[in-house]
This record gives sequence, C-alpha cells and structure tokens, in this order.
Amino acid sequence: MSHDTLPTIAELDQMDDLSGSALYSAEVKRIPFIPREEQAVYVEAARMGDETAQQRLLMNCLNWTMTKAASVYRDREPAHSDLIDLVSHAHLKMLEALPKAVHADDPMRYLMSVSALEMRLYCTYEDPLVKRPRWRLKDNNHPTTVSLEAGTNPPVETIAVTDERERLDALEYQLVQDALADLAERRRQVLTAAYGLFDHPAMHIAEIALMLNVPKKVVENELYRGKRALAAKLGPYAAELGLRAG
Repeated sequence: MSHDTLPTIAELDQMDDLSGSALYSAEVKRIPFIPREEQAVYVEAARMGDETAQQRLLMNCLNWTMTKAASVYRDREPAHSDLIDLVSHAHLKMLEALPKAVHADDPMRYLMSVSALEMRLYCTYEDPLVKRPRWRLKDNNHPTTVSLEAGTNPPVETIAVTDERERLDALEYQLVQDALADLAERRRQVLTAAYGLFDHPAMHIAEIALMLNVPKKVVENELYRGKRALAAKLGPYAAELGLRAG
C-alpha cells in the first residue's frame, strides 16, 4: 500500500490501541474507495493486464474485509488465532483469486466472497492445533480408551446398548461413505459441502459454486442428481436398518 495510507504521528498519538489489528485498520480506512461509476474503468484495465488497476480493485476490498473479519471472529471465536490472522489469510486468498476475479461479472464482489468464505474455512481447518485436512472422509477407526480407575466401569447392560448403537451408527456411516465414494468427485464434494457431511461445515450453494469455480446452476444440478443417486444406492438398506433421516 502507498505511504499515503499510513497514519500520521499526530493520529498515532491520539490512538489508545496500537496493536497490529488497530494499526492495520487505521491504515486501510485511509484507502479511498473507487466510486461505483468509476469501477468499470478499473475492471476493464485489470482485464487487459494492468497490474495497477488489479491492485486497486484488490485494495478497494480491504476495508470491507477487515469489517467482515471482525464479524467472523466474533461468530466463530477461534481459539488459537487473532483477528489479523484471519485478515492475512483472506488477503492471501484474494490475491490468489485475483486472476479469475477480474473476469467475473463483478470482480470486487467475487473477491469479497472469496474473503468471507476463506476466513470461515480458516477457523474450521487452520485454527485448531491439529489441522483438519479438507475434503478427506472421516475415519471411524479410532483407538478405544479404557479407564484403569477402579469403579468407573459402566454396567454391562449399558455397555451392550452403547456398543449396539455405535455399531449401527458405524454401519450407517459406512453405507453413506461407500455410496458417496461411487459418485464423481465434484458431485461428492457438492453433497459433502451442502449437508456438512463427515465433520465438514455446511455451506450455501453460492459458497460451493465459488469454491468449485462453477455456476450456481451447476451446483444445483449436481446436488439434485447426487441426492437421486444416493437415494437409489441407499434405498434397499433404509427399511432394513431404519436409517435415520439427516
């Protein structure tokens, strides 16, 4: 960013908070917005390869991203990241998306959508100390922990009921997992994202379309066809096992 966006000494003296997020917020607030009537000029120049125009479009999203980051941080409450971590991640992803964004109908809206989505995904996958790989199916084959403390064992009948419930849950889970595995990759990703399967956060159709870089209509079609395919695959087992809806 230009040195013109840096707060002056007088402004810094008046600030009660000199943390990184406060200083960054003060800096981006000094970036002038591109008037709506002038945006088309920058978009056209950016599409022609003008790097200055591309950077200007990106910078026009920074103030909004800072505000959105505060909202995401408040809603998700990440345990191991601060506000500026979300902002930095969003900026990186917007920069990576810039070549595609300039060819979108509304490049700045595209960039801001990327920013919002990536900050939410960051809280889910990047913030935990044990990182969660994206789009990997959940594995139920976990070691069993047994307490060695005396008198802590549950009654035998409770163990039997719990074991049976876990067995049925595991069987249902495996059936869904196997049915999804037979689908094409994009259809499997759409279903996983739309319904929040396998510990993935549920996403809206617009967010899935943005993530996969396809039109919303394609996502809607994949979702419709995917549900029909799963219904056909799982139908024979539903009556027998009493699979629970949802």
